[in-house]
Amino acid sequence: MESERIKSITINISLLLFFISLTQNAIKIDYHGECSISSLSYLLTGSTAFAGGGLLEEIIWLANPLCLYAIIMLQRNDRKAIIFSCIASVLAISFSFWTEILGSESGSLAKILSLELGYFLWLLSIITLTIGTFLFFIVEKKELIEEENSIV
Repeated sequence: MESERIKSITINISLLLFFISLTQNAIKIDYHGECSISSLSYLLTGSTAFAGGGLLEEIIWLANPLCLYAIIMLQRNDRKAIIFSCIASVLAISFSFWTEILGSESGSLAKILSLELGYFLWLLSIITLTIGTFLFFIVEKKELIEEENSIV
């Protein structure tokens, strides 16, 4: 089945890009001097951003568990995978419009100087998942129609 191959390639490429992104810097900020923050750091600390007043940062971070849930739904051939991957894509893309981010637990903001390779690889992993999920369900539907027509 071509749809199963699409599903497998989509999940594998998306996860590969995600794991590679964790080895890179995500953003460069100016907070008491210029510094780069690693993607892995944001993955590990992002879930606690609300504790420092970073509600919006927390919402963006939710793209990660949404992608995981989309992968689980895609594995089960559940169309909800489309919804979860689309929401994750919107959240990830929306971050590119930010100019400031939480700089410390005190609630201080840091200016975003640039988005780095880690962010773009993370974004690409989510977009790959979203496009692949759409392709999977399109091809799966086509295969079901062809199967029904061959029975008749």
